[in-house]
Amino acid sequence: MGDELNTLRESIDAIDSELLNLLNRRMDLACRVGRYKAEKGLPLFHPGREQDIYDRLIKANTGPLSPESLRSIYREIFAASRLLQYVLQVGFLGPEWTYSHLAALSLYGHSARYIPCSTLEDVFEAVLKGKVHVAVIPIENSLQGGVGRSMDLLYESSMRVGGECYLEVAHNLCGSVDSVQNLKHLYAHHQPIEQCRRWILENLRHVEIYESTSTAQAAQLAGKDPVGGAICNLYAAHHYGLNLLAERIEDHAGNTTRFLVLSHELNPPTGNDKTSLLFAVSDQPGALHRALEAFSHSHVNMTRIESRPNRLLPWQYLFYTDIEGHEEDDQVRKALEELRDKVTFLKILGSYPKRDPRSPIRLEKENIQPTKQQPAKFL
Repeated sequence: MGDELNTLRESIDAIDSELLNLLNRRMDLACRVGRYKAEKGLPLFHPGREQDIYDRLIKANTGPLSPESLRSIYREIFAASRLLQYVLQVGFLGPEWTYSHLAALSLYGHSARYIPCSTLEDVFEAVLKGKVHVAVIPIENSLQGGVGRSMDLLYESSMRVGGECYLEVAHNLCGSVDSVQNLKHLYAHHQPIEQCRRWILENLRHVEIYESTSTAQAAQLAGKDPVGGAICNLYAAHHYGLNLLAERIEDHAGNTTRFLVLSHELNPPTGNDKTSLLFAVSDQPGALHRALEAFSHSHVNMTRIESRPNRLLPWQYLFYTDIEGHEEDDQVRKALEELRDKVTFLKILGSYPKRDPRSPIRLEKENIQPTKQQPAKFL
């Protein structure tokens, strides 16, 4: 082995030793922060602080480390820091290896404890009753719009929104068989079926389709069926020992799902925030127009608005809205005060660090790691 290679490896070893010392110094400081918060009765988890660190480091990064790799590394550093203070418990719409599970992992790393919930109602209840510290729910998809049940529960519960993330949704055809031609049964959630309809019509006319409650359940059912396949993510396929038959079968590229974090805590302003709220207006001409003027008068940008039937008051509608800024910002506070005078109902769901929908989290195939129970079988 050449002297030059040995020298390079020795340099790497020296840096690794330095990194280890620095990480342990950081963890010691994290423990001190945890003790201080406990003594003062402060919230242990502060998502805005983590986002500030991400943003600062990404701006300072000169490469060759990519922003995605930097974020992945620090996600686990944050998780390890939290683990020294307490075990963060995270609820999500289960079972494991659904996109909700993957979104939660992308936010909180592998050191948190993840609690699958059978229904969205169970997810909300887990946070409200203190069974978990935070929870992750899907709220909208770039192709299919809002998730109605999530919006209903935000209205009906006292839950606050404490964060968001955008996750790229890549649908794959996986199965127990070794080729598409040998596939006879397809298991899939109704949303992936709709998002892959063109590909299914062109390639799977010979297959019987069975609807499942989630992409993870579809993978589980396919794993038990010798001629079965599933539309699922690669993590679920790997977990249930399925072959990868066709990649990226979604009809439209850039399919992204937005997830919200449910929590009890209030986030302080970071300077790059978003506020979610819902409101109702009177049944009169121009009522919605007058309500929306509150934002333009204060120069507050509205990034989303979607109407939803009010399940408690038939034939009345709620408007789910996202605006830029924090509810404590002067302009936002002024806009909300004006809005309150022009609507029949207003609920501020929460302010939280804003994520960029143009840069969603992308879960790459090479991140899949074999388990002891089931080797990877991607073809």
